[in-house]
Parts: sequence; structure tokens; C-alpha cells
Amino acid sequence: MRLPFKANDETTEEYIAVIKELCIIQHEDTWYKDKSHAVLYPDLEDAKKKVAKPQYWILNSIDEYDVAEDKQSALLAMAQIVFNTNNYSEKLVSENENIEAKTELAQSLVNFDIDISAIAEHMISMDVPKYARLMMDAATAETQIADWLK
Repeated sequence: MRLPFKANDETTEEYIAVIKELCIIQHEDTWYKDKSHAVLYPDLEDAKKKVAKPQYWILNSIDEYDVAEDKQSALLAMAQIVFNTNNYSEKLVSENENIEAKTELAQSLVNFDIDISAIAEHMISMDVPKYARLMMDAATAETQIADWLK
């Protein structure tokens, strides 16, 4: 499942509505394909609690964003899950540095109007897969991110 990243010209709410719709469609497709030989979760809320699939991780992160007091942290978490989902099959276990993935992650976070210093702190953290993590101090990371986004 490849999901779009937020574009600069769309609002966060528009983006979340698109992602939510795509995940619900994925849920319906999965349910219909798997219903003959798998544990069934026709109810979306039930599936979100019990099934470990990327579309449910994203839907749960959207729910957390809706109720979060700290919207920026919730957006960071949601954007990270979308990024991980998009790169899941290709690079999840990769330990090699991937500049393209780092740039893609930084750009997707900037499109949410998240401050570069917060992005730098996030990309240094263990929340980011190793192939996209920055292994440097925050000031150097901010400079690097700013260079990528020019």
C-alpha cells in the first residue's frame, strides 16, 4: 500500500481525510479477500484494535491526532507511520543509509508546517528507522535538513 505524502497546497485536514479514506478502502479490500480463510474483523473499530496491519496503525494515529493536545507530536507520529508504510516492503530491515528516504521524510514533515528543529530532533530519535535516521547532533541535523529542502 503506497500512500501519498501531504502536498504543500493541501491542508492537514484534507490530507487526513484522504489518508483515512484510503485506509478504510484497504480495510474493506482486505476483509473481502481474507474472509474465507482468516479471522474476520468486519467492524473497523474491532480491526483497529486487534489486527496489526499498516492501515490500522495509520487509522489509530489519526484517532490519536484527533484527541491530542499536542497536535505537532501527533502529526509527527502519523507522518512517521505513513513514511514507514510506504517504505515497509523495500527498506524496513535495511541498515544502509538512504539519503532519498531521509529527504522524503524531511519533506513530508515540512509539508505539515512542522519546525525544522522539531524535525531534526525527530529524525535523530529512535522513532525513525535506521536507514532514515540522522546520526548527528541537532544543530548539524537542522543544517542538513535545510540543505535537502532547498
